[in-house]
Amino acid sequence: MRKRRFGDRYDGYRIRNSDPTNVIIPYLMKERNDSLVYFDLELDLTKVEAAIKKKREEGMDIGVLDYVIATLVRSMSQYPRANRFIAGRRLYARNELLISMAVKKKIDIDTPETIVKFKFNLEDTINDVCKNIRTTIAENKGEDTSNSLDGFLKVVNHLPRFIYSAAVGFVTWLDFHGKMPKFINKISPFHTSIFLTNMGSIGEEAIYHHIYNWGTTSVFCAMGRKRKMNILNSDGTITEKKIMKIRFTADERIADGMYLASFLKYMKYLFLNPELLDSPPEKVIEDDQI
Repeated sequence: MRKRRFGDRYDGYRIRNSDPTNVIIPYLMKERNDSLVYFDLELDLTKVEAAIKKKREEGMDIGVLDYVIATLVRSMSQYPRANRFIAGRRLYARNELLISMAVKKKIDIDTPETIVKFKFNLEDTINDVCKNIRTTIAENKGEDTSNSLDGFLKVVNHLPRFIYSAAVGFVTWLDFHGKMPKFINKISPFHTSIFLTNMGSIGEEAIYHHIYNWGTTSVFCAMGRKRKMNILNSDGTITEKKIMKIRFTADERIADGMYLASFLKYMKYLFLNPELLDSPPEKVIEDDQI
């Protein structure tokens, strides 16, 4: 943790040494939905599924979702500009690594979703990530349980419409100026590094999802279903492989396209070398523009 300076927020450090165009862009593109860019990532699951099989034989409960989240965590440790956000027309480096995800307590259309927010360390290994996910989901998935967000919404949803509207407007204004109460930031799934949805869990392909204007989320990640594909090799032979598509929606104001593309290429590299996730990163890269 850095020492906070004037102009920093409690949830992020002001970016002071970036390209001068980054100062004016938030005034030209004021909302996240004004500045969305879309990326596709097609992942070869061959080596990850082999690693999953080995760990399951050792008694570990693990799946592809764990590896997706672990690669996001590791990629953030090497490409920290992907963990930025715009607030109050200014650019900040988030001081935590948070991933939000919607979870169904039962897989049917009538069961409501609950949204959980995971907090990770940049040094986390695949084992650390897996343990964190299992513990957090178990605490939130019981039919009779509700998390802090669920409880908060049950209370405020009973407010009269004009009070509800005024309250949301006031909290939004506070967030714009970095003065929103910390407890709201803590329970809000929209104040997060990445919002993740697993469309593959319901047998669907990945989608391009919008980013919410409320909050500080800068990246939305959607996982698709696993499917087989015939791959043409360089020697002219054809190999059948299991692949999965992930689609990203990002706020282009946080970093340039080349940087975000490099972030995704590194994720792809990790899927081809999943053993790297068994150990902490050799070095955690710090945002050099703070």
